[in-house]
Amino acid sequence: MTQHQSKNKILVFIILLLLLTNILVVWYFLYSCKPPSKDKGRDYFITLLQKEVGFNQQQLDSFKVLKKSHWEQAKNRMGQIIRIKNNIFDLTKKANTPDSVVEKLADSIGLLQKQVEIDAYKHVVATRKICTPEQQTAYDSLMKKIINRGGRYEKTPNKMPPPNNAFQNKE
Repeated sequence: MTQHQSKNKILVFIILLLLLTNILVVWYFLYSCKPPSKDKGRDYFITLLQKEVGFNQQQLDSFKVLKKSHWEQAKNRMGQIIRIKNNIFDLTKKANTPDSVVEKLADSIGLLQKQVEIDAYKHVVATRKICTPEQQTAYDSLMKKIINRGGRYEKTPNKMPPPNNAFQNKE
């Protein structure tokens, strides 16, 4: 009987320890960890334009105007893409959906994504025009870093897949 009581005490102790640990973890995430500021990401690129490219206040103001119109367009197109993806998902609930319907919806996503990329190109060109000739090299370097990292490869840029050369002219 004493062995049984000893096991029970150990189990109660372990349960209390786990409960206390869980409470501490929940407290840590609720009260100690501050969520990242939404404005930090928005202002980060502007800070880079100031520090790395050397934008003055007038250039920053021009950039903010360009950025606002670009993001309004981009959000609109991305919203359309999400709606189409939801439509495709809804088709999974129906029996015997023809492949042609799914392919047509996927093609429309491709066209919208193509336009997003073209709009991004136009935005970079317009932003580059804000630069003085001396700033263009620094801007080009900054954009190359951003494109190659994509925000995901900051710590391991060499882990990225090699670029696809399928579309380059081979002479």
